[in-house]
Formats: sequence, structure tokens, C-alpha cells
Amino acid sequence: MQPMVPYQSYQSEAAGAFSALEEIKKLALSRPAARGGLDRLRGQRITVIPELDPRHPGGADRGSRYVDAGAGAIAVCAGAGAGAEADPDPDPDTVAGISSRIHAPVLCLEPADSSYRIWHARACGADMVVLPAAALSDSALYSLLERAESLGMDGLVEVHCGADLVRALKARARAVLVRPTADAAPSGASVSDLLSMVPHGVVKLAECGPTGRSGLIACARNGADAVLVGAALLAGAADAAAIVADLAAMGAHPALAARGSRAA
Repeated sequence: MQPMVPYQSYQSEAAGAFSALEEIKKLALSRPAARGGLDRLRGQRITVIPELDPRHPGGADRGSRYVDAGAGAIAVCAGAGAGAEADPDPDPDTVAGISSRIHAPVLCLEPADSSYRIWHARACGADMVVLPAAALSDSALYSLLERAESLGMDGLVEVHCGADLVRALKARARAVLVRPTADAAPSGASVSDLLSMVPHGVVKLAECGPTGRSGLIACARNGADAVLVGAALLAGAADAAAIVADLAAMGAHPALAARGSRAA
């Protein structure tokens, strides 16, 4: 039999959680109004969204170079990064400072699986936020989508399989982020399969993987409105902005633009 935890301990923990939420709410409400992220993803071209590590020195300058190179939005992970020493909850002011200097919508990649995470993303200056379908019940997914929209943000539901997509559509998601899973069964739906299942009118963002050009082409041909370019492709590159520029130019090519949902 486990030892009883004093009631006072529960009270203390609850008070601490409430205080943290109230503080993050104050920060969120002090930020400039969110920019319309989905509006940027509904154009005729394939929007390129490169990932930016907010802990990287000169992150704002790098993000600005990405935007100048043609990126339609910037993705940041405002939570735990790689490595055991990564800060699981970086200072929102640091991320918000980067967001304020980037003249493009910011997508927070940290999974928003709670109301606190929604508020934290807004405190970081995010305009769009990712909600993981697999980690949320139907009611929680619907509720968090509404919470994000009430704060002016666009919610993108992360889907890895057909069941996730069905639940995202049931929750009336206006946008989905289609990502592969490393442990997916061979018989599972591929990114291309999932993209083809998304109905017209729902914005489709897909992770194009480390292949760059070929990944973007594959996503575009299956109807993606935008592609997420992960840090794996950009990290260590001599000129990451040049990679973004190349992908942005390809996304604007007439052979790829106005395909899939845009052609309907």
C-alpha cells in the first residue's frame, strides 16, 4: 500500500499550477494580435515553412533571412529540444522576441496537448499551433481547437494515420499537419495517401523530410498547400537561406502551383 500524500501537498501543487497558468495568461494577453497564418498557406504557390531553433544564437536574424528568401512562415519549437539538457519550457519572452522581428506568421511545433500549452504558445508569440490528434480525446481536441481560435491562433491538427484524420475532420479542423511516424506499420497510410484523403477546403501542411526538393515535389503532387522543412535539412548547411530560397522558388513553379486542393 502506497503512503498517503498529505492533502496540503495537493493544495500546494494545485496552487502552484494555477499561479503558473495565470502568469502565462498575462504574458499571452500582452502580446501583439496573432497574424493570420492560414491565409498565408492558401495561396497559389506551395508555401515553404522552415524550422528554426529559438535557442540558436541570432535566431531572429536567421528567421528574417528565411523570410527574405521566400519562406511564407517560420516554425519554432518552443518546448523541449534534443538532448537531456534541453530546457523543457524556454523563456516565452525569448521566443516572442524572435517572433516580433520576423515579418511572417510563426508556427509553434511544440504539441499543444493542454490548455496551458495553448496559452504558452500564444505567450511565445505564435500565430499557429499544433494539436496532436493521437494524444487527445475527441472532446479535448475540439475544445483546444476552440481555445486556440479564441486567442486568435490557427490550430493545425497533427495526423499520422487515417484514424487521426477522421478525428481531425470530426473536430472541424480547418488545417492539418501530415507527418510520418518512425514506427508506422508497413501497411499504414503514407504521407501521400493521407494528403489525398484530406477534403477540399482543409489546409494541408506536410513535412517534406530531409530530401528537400524531391520531398516538396511529392507533397505538392498530392495536394499539399505548404511544406514543413525540418531542422535536419537546414542544420549545418553552409547557407541554409539558400536552401529555403531554392525550395520557395520550386514551390512557386507553375508545374507545382495550383495543384491538389488549389486546383479544385
